[in-house]
Amino acid sequence: MQLIEWEVNEDGYEEQIIIPKAQRDLAAKEGINTENKQKVAVRILNLNTGETYTGRLAITGNNQIYLPTEIQKMLEGAGRIRIQLL
Repeated sequence: MQLIEWEVNEDGYEEQIIIPKAQRDLAAKEGINTENKQKVAVRILNLNTGETYTGRLAITGNNQIYLPTEIQKMLEGAGRIRIQLL
């Protein structure tokens, strides 16, 4: 199994995080469906504070992971975060 991860800048309240095409392609090879209305297991790490969220999150119609309010608050002002599809 191949690790599927990427990093993004996160400075404010973002409701969604785009899954880059390269990561979507890797996920498909690993049998992880990233299509609209699917749920994927993710780990989100705030690289500034070390806070981690692990759970299942929904995929929106435009290949983005939807972030609930509590995760948005955890990431506010984070600077840089790492996302992993599990």
